[in-house]
Amino acid sequence: MALLKAEADKLSNNQMVSGVIDEIIDKDDMFAMLPFIRVNSKAYVYHREDEGAQNNITQGSGLPTFIDPASADTVVEGAVPFVEITTRLRVLAGDVDVDKFVQETESDSNDQLAIQIAKKAKAVGRQYHLKLATGNATSNSKEFDGLPQLVAAGQSFIADTASVTTNGGALRLDMLDKLLDLVPNGADAIVMRRGTIRAFRALIRAAGGNDGGMLMMPAFGRPMLQHNGVPILANDFLSGAETQGSLTTGCSVYAVRFNEADGLHGLYGGANAGIRVESVGTVQNKDADRIRVKWYCGLALKSTKSLARLSGVSNS
Repeated sequence: MALLKAEADKLSNNQMVSGVIDEIIDKDDMFAMLPFIRVNSKAYVYHREDEGAQNNITQGSGLPTFIDPASADTVVEGAVPFVEITTRLRVLAGDVDVDKFVQETESDSNDQLAIQIAKKAKAVGRQYHLKLATGNATSNSKEFDGLPQLVAAGQSFIADTASVTTNGGALRLDMLDKLLDLVPNGADAIVMRRGTIRAFRALIRAAGGNDGGMLMMPAFGRPMLQHNGVPILANDFLSGAETQGSLTTGCSVYAVRFNEADGLHGLYGGANAGIRVESVGTVQNKDADRIRVKWYCGLALKSTKSLARLSGVSNS
């Protein structure tokens, strides 16, 4: 009797490739430029000039005035008002249980525990990226405010091609000029979705240029697209479903200044920065080890003039 394929298959194993191929892939160049500082308490407190109070100071009630020399003119007194800002640290965490039998008997090609930890850490990181772009502490007090909520009044405007600020419009180069003007100390980056970047490239080509000037960015080790000397960063976590009038698939473009002195920066608590992994131990009612992946984190915007938003962009 000849050897049948069905019988031969019983004596042969399929080749197992070590590792797990990523299928969840997101791009967030902004995160590479975001600085982090350590917080030694549960909250981070800083002070801003009270712009509203300053603007309401009138002649004779605190505004410095000119006086005649050698005269009886009175020098006006007026203390500078401040606003105290408190940003709390948040706890971002997730657990994963790995069966001990599976770990010890089925880790020949792939370490089951190591892979689960790596993928859980990736999930925690993606959640921070998402809240950096969309977080809203008003709707969920457990998370921190992201870019849309941190933008101050007067630091945003609506894309509009028909001078009717209700339904948004397509991206234009002059809109990016205006956006950068709203960050007077200089933006470090323009952040937008990849669909908006494609629209920007089309505008450059239509204007008789190429794909736009490129800057070599040390943080990335590669040339980056730029506008007026400011690098353009892709961020897939920005919403592409913002509503502006009849537009329901709109998005926003941000100009951001990154630093710990007056710009946008991240916060972390504890002795170690970034995501931490700890063993909780054996699960009480299962033959499994529980691993906790966590991050004590937050986000702070020092000066409101370090963040600006162009909303209602139809090129998402």
